Amino acid sequence: MDTGYIDGLLERYLLLLDEYTTLRERLSKIQAGMYQNIARANFSAERGVRYGPDYYDERMQASRILSVSVPEGKKVPCFEVVKAAEATEDAETPGPAAGDVNEAVAGDEGLTSDAGLKPEKKKEKKRNNDPIRWFGILAPLPLRQAQALSVQAVQNIIPRLVSVNVEMMDVEIEVRRAQKKRAKAEAAMKKTDEDLGVETERREVEATMVDAGST
Repeated sequence: MDTGYIDGLLERYLLLLDEYTTLRERLSKIQAGMYQNIARANFSAERGVRYGPDYYDERMQASRILSVSVPEGKKVPCFEVVKAAEATEDAETPGPAAGDVNEAVAGDEGLTSDAGLKPEKKKEKKRNNDPIRWFGILAPLPLRQAQALSVQAVQNIIPRLVSVNVEMMDVEIEVRRAQKKRAKAEAAMKKTDEDLGVETERREVEATMVDAGST
């Protein structure tokens, strides 16, 4: 096994480790800022009001969901957080079937004549699922800042942190495999050298015996 290949893997691992450490530091700072803003909001809140789990709506729905995909040419998955509405739209947009296309072509004339008879569909009003609205329309600024930091952590930092961690684990496996292959190759080469040395020694002994017999 080429030593340069293992060195390349180790270099890749060190780069990932540096990125992982940087992301952990950023996440710690964001979490600290988030809790500080929540504390400020509670400090300036009205009497008897406290922002925390007691104010959470039991009908809460996720506004962002996790998307896991494996990019082309890679073996490790990539983690990404997307808005729930975008994921729902992608899932509910199937392509037309072959039979549907034929029916659409055959019914073009009927569509023209029946267009006036079909009632217009009412546009559904999009519901605002922003959790900040649970705390009232005029939520305090520190609470909004805490929400912004939380979104930054969940949407940008944590998915990349998990992806880097998975890549590091994959590189560790590749390094161990490469080291095992190199150890096997070195052991096989050593055994070959030993066998060659024994054979050479045997031939030298035979040659010595032949010389002694001829004299």
